[in-house]
Amino acid sequence: MAQKITITSESTTIIAHPSMRPEIEARIMQLKKDLEETTSSYLKERFSARIAKLSRGVGVIKVGAATEAELEDRKLRVEDAKNATFAAISEGITPGGGVTYVHLSKHIPSIMDLVDDTEEKMGVNIVGKALLVPAMTIARNAGADGPAVVEKLLASEWRVGYNAMTDEFEDLVAAGVVDPCRVARCVLQNSASIAGLILMTQAMMFDKIKKKKSPIPEIPGIPPLQISQKAKA
Repeated sequence: MAQKITITSESTTIIAHPSMRPEIEARIMQLKKDLEETTSSYLKERFSARIAKLSRGVGVIKVGAATEAELEDRKLRVEDAKNATFAAISEGITPGGGVTYVHLSKHIPSIMDLVDDTEEKMGVNIVGKALLVPAMTIARNAGADGPAVVEKLLASEWRVGYNAMTDEFEDLVAAGVVDPCRVARCVLQNSASIAGLILMTQAMMFDKIKKKKSPIPEIPGIPPLQISQKAKA
């Protein structure tokens, strides 16, 4: 008997009802017995994986809020935190605050030496400048001097970055300001893909934003239409 079933494009999770615990424990014991008796490395791997899945606990996060809008916002934040945690578990973490991209930009000169074509050199130079933008933007949003912050980061160790919350340069990993490696990697890959697409198409389409005209203030005793006509005259 299942209490809850969650199906995604990558996995299916079945949470059993507490009353099924004895049957699950019996199944785990049987799998452990089969694991001890088998000599096949393939079956050992399969049995171990199955035991781990059946033994794994499930954490339930309950989210509450005063309003529906606030509840949806909190649920999205919790979902983002969960996804970031899973991404960090799979590929590790890097210092946050855009400092990872700043230190990656240090490798641009060595890449530039391997490129002979002038246009390719321009592309490498653009990537080098783009890597500095995230940290610079975070610093500016916090009221700091973006270029000065980036210059100091370039001279610092890889763990040291600018903490916008405290307005200090510190070990971001120790401070808990981190990004999943998968996120940093996907950002670079997707950015390169989009940039290549724009260069090949040589055109972009977007919606034109129309500026709203400020409404004419109403004056007591004079209809708005008459005000509009006088303004046109």
